[in-house]
Amino acid sequence: MPSPSPPVPAPRSLSVSSLTLKCTDSDKQNFNDDIVTFNIGGHIYSTTRLTINENVDSQSLLALIITNQTTTQLDHHGHYFIDRDGIYFRYILNYFRDKKLYLPENFTELKQLCSEAKYYQIDRLINEIENRLNRTNEQNNQLQIGLNFTLISNLNQGGRILTLIGPLKLIRLFSIETIGKQFLKIISNFNDPSNISCQCTFPLDDKLISCQPFDQLQRIVLAKQARKMGMAVSYCDDYFYIPIERQIMLRDELAQLLLNKYHGKLLHTNITYEKNSNTNHDSSYTLVENWFIPNISIVKCEETNGLSNKNESIYSNSSMTDGF
Repeated sequence: MPSPSPPVPAPRSLSVSSLTLKCTDSDKQNFNDDIVTFNIGGHIYSTTRLTINENVDSQSLLALIITNQTTTQLDHHGHYFIDRDGIYFRYILNYFRDKKLYLPENFTELKQLCSEAKYYQIDRLINEIENRLNRTNEQNNQLQIGLNFTLISNLNQGGRILTLIGPLKLIRLFSIETIGKQFLKIISNFNDPSNISCQCTFPLDDKLISCQPFDQLQRIVLAKQARKMGMAVSYCDDYFYIPIERQIMLRDELAQLLLNKYHGKLLHTNITYEKNSNTNHDSSYTLVENWFIPNISIVKCEETNGLSNKNESIYSNSSMTDGF
């Protein structure tokens, strides 16, 4: 008769305490020493000494503070207290961590942030902020150079645009047809359309812009070029017509486009009215506005609508003056 099998021992249970890694007092001290906490104007930030030391010079303020080489006040929690704006310090600390300066969209306080970087003596960050400031200043200066024009709309007809008085270049704001784009490219080879002042009117039912330059010589030359390209021209060559792809937008639509996309500025507004003595209808109200639009916005519009002079015209450069 076979002998019985020996009993199998029960598996040994492991307590949580037996799995816990034990740190020596020396390890705990080293861990605590590596973390440094700042109280910046009431805002608490914690980081490591390594993060600080990797990003600043040994003689900069933060390096001197964490090595106790300068007198620094401690708050009641033992944190290093610095009497500066704590909101900006978050961008500085994140710059240390990411090695790159990330700022919110439309951030407008670069000068204040640069002042904080100078206080903490962070040269690399100072250089990056100053480069951004220079680019911002250049962009702001470009936004001050541009074109002025007058826009006339009929308020009784839902803000229908009646007339635009200003440089011919501004018709690029509208969806002009390909032949009109080619026309503008050609005349750009001889005279910047921003130097050609026109009165542009918008017929009610026609997909056309009627352009009448104020200068008589420009009027004749441009009408001649328009006729050569098969565009409609008045009988006396007083004005020419630029065809458009769709009906002209209403005043409010154009205003939103100017303000939100092209950095336009509304300089002055006036409402006039005229009584209609021949009918029983109410008076006719006309809105007259003076606008400004930066040149860089016109360039942006040209690129969007395929009007950049980077592309070669299908016509020769002599087409405007040939035979005139």
